Amino acid sequence: MKILFFTPSAPDYLSDSLFHGLRTLLGDKVLDYPKYEFLYKSFDYPKSELYGRGFTLYGLLEDVSINRLNIHYRVKDRRFDLIIFPSIFEYFGFFLELLPYLNFYNTIVLDGADSAKLYTFAGKWWRFPQWWFLPKAHTNFRYYKREWTPETIRNLWYQIPPSNLSRFLPAPKNLRTISFSIPSEKIITNLPLKTKLFPKHIVDPEVAKYVNESVTSYAFESETDYYYDLQSSKYGITTKRSGWDCLRHYEIAANGTVPCFKDLDKKPKTCAPHGLDQSNCIIYRNYDDLMNQISSINDQQYLELQKNSLNWVKQNTTLERAKQVLTDSFPDVPIQLLSQDLVD
Repeated sequence: MKILFFTPSAPDYLSDSLFHGLRTLLGDKVLDYPKYEFLYKSFDYPKSELYGRGFTLYGLLEDVSINRLNIHYRVKDRRFDLIIFPSIFEYFGFFLELLPYLNFYNTIVLDGADSAKLYTFAGKWWRFPQWWFLPKAHTNFRYYKREWTPETIRNLWYQIPPSNLSRFLPAPKNLRTISFSIPSEKIITNLPLKTKLFPKHIVDPEVAKYVNESVTSYAFESETDYYYDLQSSKYGITTKRSGWDCLRHYEIAANGTVPCFKDLDKKPKTCAPHGLDQSNCIIYRNYDDLMNQISSINDQQYLELQKNSLNWVKQNTTLERAKQVLTDSFPDVPIQLLSQDLVD
């Protein structure tokens, strides 16, 4: 197995977490181009300058010796079993240049953008008429979309159907769901002692008003302090912001804390995160609703929620996400054989 992974120019949680899983599973069989600098332990720039202060995903991988020369020639010579285009909005130039050498079986496209729109149906692709007829990535390739909502499909119809009918429109056969994931080494192995109700970092302003010393923006300079605060708290607050999926959901559960997700039941089923429900988190409308639900939960019920949320995050590790994508790409090849060369 040889995989070419085009790397985004800036942190992108979907791409970053998938690459972490692939590298963990397959080692140097996964070639990152250009080098995924901020994922390696050798990264010498302050992680605090990265998005999210570099917590959870960054600076974890051991550096390996990889030949990154003559990438275009090697693609044209069909040296790779799988080519992954992350952040398709950024990499559409490479995608178009290599299009003659790409097919459904050797290429996948990742779309981790907060926008519900697919590539060529958003932003600048509308503003420049010369781009209106560019090849559509979702028509010929598996297209993994994080923020997949009814509006995603409605935009493929140029927003002509009314919004209230968009959920009835057929989805493209190549569209796939996907979500963020978290390194397994970031998940606690023993349930921690709880000393308070909520952590310091609370992203819902309404809830934050009622919690002393809470902040809605970054609360910690170090990941260790951030994790310790979560581990000390019974419940962690999360909500939809630019998009429904957020690394915070996974960080809360990974630290043995029960997620409280505002309006989660309004999230479209096709949109990440997947698998969070009333069995492993609290779904609330407002502060009063949240506190009413919390007050009704006894110790045994809390322990059940806590264990279920921990099980949920264990199913969403970077390694599990990598296995899911590879199984989708090579359904007839057992995972344990994927470390072998498939290209003749």
